[in-house]
Amino acid sequence: ISSFGVAGVGGGATFAALIVLSTMNLPIGIVALVISVEPLIDMGRTALNVSGSMTAGLISSKWLGELDLDTYNQDDTKTGEIAS
Repeated sequence: ISSFGVAGVGGGATFAALIVLSTMNLPIGIVALVISVEPLIDMGRTALNVSGSMTAGLISSKWLGELDLDTYNQDDTKTGEIAS
């Protein structure tokens, strides 16, 4: 619940951890440990958010009947080239 008031910016989880730790009467010094591993956790969280958003969009468009399966299944992309 405390994360509702935290902005979705890098390092926002650190402030959320401060709120949670103080609520649970745990020492604030633990935040130093959270700060040291936060970049790694943030990379995983970002990858999960991106893949979740893509999956939700794909499922929604399929469910609503707006997914063009021909375009979706096309395999004409070339790596390393800029599309024109």
